[in-house]
Parts: sequence; structure tokens; C-alpha cells
Amino acid sequence: MKRKTVLAVVVVTLAIAVVVALSAIARAQSHQTPVYDASGRYTGSVINNGNGTQTFTDRNGHFSGSSIDNRNGTTSFYGPRGNFTGSAGSSPAPFGQRR
Repeated sequence: MKRKTVLAVVVVTLAIAVVVALSAIARAQSHQTPVYDASGRYTGSVINNGNGTQTFTDRNGHFSGSSIDNRNGTTSFYGPRGNFTGSAGSSPAPFGQRR
């Protein structure tokens, strides 16, 4: 009887470990969000890559740009050829300096 109890505990522990691992993998994957214009037509997608970067595609699925969260309060934007197109946000002033 004791052996069956130990086996049951091991099986339940393994099942929980599998569920936790699968949920961690699902959270780490990228997520795609469709984008629609004011009239409800599909215009492209935003793909959150899960690591502070986003990729933008047009309605035909072609790459149209990207953004990078710089982790300092700013985001940088890049065009389809990798050229810097601008940024948004403001980073805090360095220690000991005023704005």
C-alpha cells in the first residue's frame, strides 16, 4: 500500500511539473495582434516577440518595421530597411544631474 502512495505522489508531481513547464513556454512565445483601420479593414499585424521588441507587418504579411523597448523609458523605431526612424518617451536624468 505504501508503494502505491509513493507512486501516486510521483505521478502527481510529474504532472504538475509538465503543466508548469508548458505554461512557461506558452508565455515566452510571441503573440500576434491584428491591426484594423477606421473602416474595419485589416491593415497588418503587430507581433510582440516577448523580449522587448515588436515587429510590424503590412496587410500582405511583409515586414514594415520594428520597435525596441530600451528599458530606460524610451522606445526606438526602425523602418523596413533597418534605418532608425525615431523614438518616443523620456529617460530619467543621470544621477546627480537636473533636467
